[in-house]
Order: sequence, then C-alpha cells, then structure tokens
Amino acid sequence: MPAKATRSLLLVAATCLGVMAPITPAHAGFTEVSASTLKFEGVRYWRKKASEAKLGSVGQKMTPVGGKNYFQKIQDAPNGIYDVTIDGQTTISTDEAHEWSVTPAASNVSGTVGGSGAYQGTLTAYKMRINLGNTNGDLRFETNRHNGHLAAVKNEGNGARLISAVWVLVAANEAKQECYSGDLTVTNGTMSVHTSASGCSSSTWTIQPGSIIAYEMVKVDKWNDEELTSKPTCPAAFPDYESRSSAVTPKDRCKKTTFDTVATQCKLAITDDKDNWYVSNRDGRDTCKSTKGKPDKDVECSKGGYDYVAQGGRDTCRKPEYTYADPVCPAGYAYNSTSSSNNGVDRCELRGIESLKPDSQDGF
Repeated sequence: MPAKATRSLLLVAATCLGVMAPITPAHAGFTEVSASTLKFEGVRYWRKKASEAKLGSVGQKMTPVGGKNYFQKIQDAPNGIYDVTIDGQTTISTDEAHEWSVTPAASNVSGTVGGSGAYQGTLTAYKMRINLGNTNGDLRFETNRHNGHLAAVKNEGNGARLISAVWVLVAANEAKQECYSGDLTVTNGTMSVHTSASGCSSSTWTIQPGSIIAYEMVKVDKWNDEELTSKPTCPAAFPDYESRSSAVTPKDRCKKTTFDTVATQCKLAITDDKDNWYVSNRDGRDTCKSTKGKPDKDVECSKGGYDYVAQGGRDTCRKPEYTYADPVCPAGYAYNSTSSSNNGVDRCELRGIESLKPDSQDGF
C-alpha cells in the first residue's frame, strides 16, 4: 500500500438515494429505506438533507408542518481530529440500488449507479460513529473545547443537534471495516479519514458530502455550569499572580512591581565635615573615603525606608512600589473568586455539555 495514499470515495448515486420504495430485509440488511428513513437493526436514521449532515457538525432539528424532520446544518465541525469507528456495515449491489427507484433530482449524492456506462460493482454502506464521551476525539470533548462550536450549540437552544454518526456509501468491495476506522481530520469542513490498518487499499481517504446517505442526531442531555475550568491569567504588564482567600479580599490579584531609587551617601557623624568625604565605588558594597586621610566609613541610603543595593559601579538605594490589576478569564468564562480548589486559586468556569444522548426515533 503506498504510504499516505489518498483517494476520494467514488460515491454513488444520482440514481441511488432520493425517493425510495421501501425494501425488505433481503436487501442489504436495511429493513426500511424511504425518502426520509433508513432503518438498520431496528434503529431509524434520518435521510433528508443527508449531504449536509457531516460528522461533528452542529445544526438545528427542523420539524416542518406536514413534513418530515431533518437536520439543518449551522456550521461544520471545527478543525481538529475525531476518533471514528465502524459499528454497522452492509453490502449493496448496484442492481439492488437501482431497484430503489431513486429520483435523481432529489438525490443527496453525486455520481451514477445503474444505466449505461454507470459504475458496476459492490457498494458498501458503512456506519461511521464518533463516541459521545469526554476524552480526546470524542464528540462531547471536542465540542466543549472549541468555544465557537459550543457557542453554536447554545445559540440553537433546545433544537440544537450534533451529528454523531453517518451512513457512508462507498463504491468498493473492501470488506475490512478497520480500513474505515481511525482519525477523522476536519479541515475547513472537509473530512479525511486516516487509518493505520494493514491490507487497505488506501491509508487516507475523503468523505465526500454526497456519500452520506443517512445520519444520527444527538442532543444535549445535561449541561454543567462548571464543566470547563481554567486558571485566571494576569495581563502582561502585571506578571505576578497572587492567590488570596480571606473573607474580606477573596479575589486573587495580579501585581506589578516598580522601584523608586535614591542615591547613597556617606554615613557621617555630626562632627564630620561632609565636604571632606566622598563615596568610592568598589566591588561589593561601596565605601566612604576621607580627603584628609582618615579611616574609611560606611555608606548608607540618603532616605529612610529604602533598601541598599550593591552593584557594579555606584551603588544605589531603592524602595518597591506595587500596583495591582484583576486576573482575567477567557472570553465566555465566568470568574469564580470563591473557589476552594487548587490551593485557593480562583477559577474560570464555562457552562459546557455534561452528556449527550441520541435524538428520539420520532419524526421520520
């Protein structure tokens, strides 16, 4: 197999998916196929506007009066990587697909099946799924950690839906489902699957929108106001973070330190004539010398409350001055100054998805 070989799915069928007559269990494992429904192993999947139902995308469940429910996409999945697995697979012949009597104008797919010069071969329908959990690559995790995607779910309210699974029709007879599981990379809405399974004709392939013949929608089962947390950060000009937890001043703060400086002077007695003394620079602490040959004296700060700083060249004295600013949270996060976690450090909290669940089987 060529390294990093890439192919786009030859995806079927202007005569393969549209207004379908119901079929029997003898046809490829689907017990029902219609313009709005695909049923497999007792579970129904939506079909209307399937080409828009890309994995991980967010949208609205539309419920037209007198019509069939469907998914209206709001935005594609954010750029990133999902883990996809195959948990459903069945093989379809082109003759069987042709028997479904698809109306080309209503088709969700491009290409042709049946008729003169059309593709003749095995068609495999794979059900590709993203886990609903909260680890890297799962739908809940990736949605929560892409703020724009999470915001889109929130904006759609109770009608918000995510696409967690799709049925993809592949013009191939490759039967190893491992070849279609792996990392799903989303780049500007384009979905590419990368697999490390051996014996596959390609290691990378693209899911064309027209190859999606049915889909599963999930909705938010439960929200959690503290699902996503992070530590507040300090503005660049206030680099020092200070944790505080007293009842009077519970909010942490950011500190900037500047210094006021004054000169050094000779430490003289009242009887000494200052005109006869001068500060002499040296390594370590400077010294005070006499122009009259008297023993050296110490050097001190010219004002009280300042710290003596020995340095190369003339020493100095300085006193720190502090200014403060509030820590900040990322956009959309709420600041919690009373958090007792993480040794008293305040928290930034964002309402995220705690759990997802499949949409009901109604409305087909």
